[in-house]
Amino acid sequence: MDDKPNPKTSSESSERLFSFGVIADIQYADLEDGYNFHGNRRRYYRHSLVHLQGAIDDWNTQSSTLSCVLQLGDIIDGYNAQHKASETSLELVMNTFQKLKVPVHHTWGNHEFYNFSRDYLTNSKLNTKFLEDQIAHHPETRPSENYYAYHFVPFPKFRFILLDGYDLSVLGVDQSSPKYQQCMKILKEHNPNMELNSPQGLSEPHYVQFNGGFSQEQLNWLNEVLTFSDTNQEKVVIVIFPFTQSPLTVYAWLGTTETPWQSSGLMSVWYVSLLVILMMVATLRIPLVCTMSTWKELLRQLQTARLLAQFMSILTR
Repeated sequence: MDDKPNPKTSSESSERLFSFGVIADIQYADLEDGYNFHGNRRRYYRHSLVHLQGAIDDWNTQSSTLSCVLQLGDIIDGYNAQHKASETSLELVMNTFQKLKVPVHHTWGNHEFYNFSRDYLTNSKLNTKFLEDQIAHHPETRPSENYYAYHFVPFPKFRFILLDGYDLSVLGVDQSSPKYQQCMKILKEHNPNMELNSPQGLSEPHYVQFNGGFSQEQLNWLNEVLTFSDTNQEKVVIVIFPFTQSPLTVYAWLGTTETPWQSSGLMSVWYVSLLVILMMVATLRIPLVCTMSTWKELLRQLQTARLLAQFMSILTR
């Protein structure tokens, strides 16, 4: 007789270690309902706050306490800037988040930069870098102040890494700054259109103004953290503002670095990002040596993995 799996045994072999909440694209604005950029999807600007409150109520009543919540960007809509309501709207949403019983880790998306400069965000409540966990005797794993990224440990042997998807971007930076000039040069090398938010005729349609990329400095730092995690047999969750290949315009700039870099060895990596209500999660093995070409392929693999969800629990054997 063929052996059959025992459901009870399978269930007993898995144990929930910890849970965390995920939310993104709240895009609150004190406006009447409208439509998205393409005019084919209804937008509920005021009602988004109701959904946020519903999520918080659910998280607060979970039978097992969450370790944290990840807020993955676009917390208020860009329309707030046009109505000079950016600070008021942000304060309203942040006051709603204060009802949550666990810490919130914030990432920044393009709508944050439509409303605020990078300097403003750095000094705002959306900067949760104070929640980072520093690794003693490993200064190379401490992020630079030149980008908004950090890592923390919500549970032993699990490390979450928040990345700055607009580290290289023309959004939110002074137009007279060297960084703006560098990013505009990268953008125009790939996008000759007069309207830089238009992907028309582009072979690489992700090179539009509302996207961004990663500097070599940030990638080098990420490599150091991954190397440490690999050495210490940690599982890694990479948290980033949404980039996906559907549509092709919502995709991180590639080719923005100049030199190859070493990756960590074989390890488990999860990638968490949201596009509207989509959460993309991928589990993969990272090659022992990762050049920029394989890093680009890694990004593509991460960006095409998608899972519809609003809440995620980590399960492991």
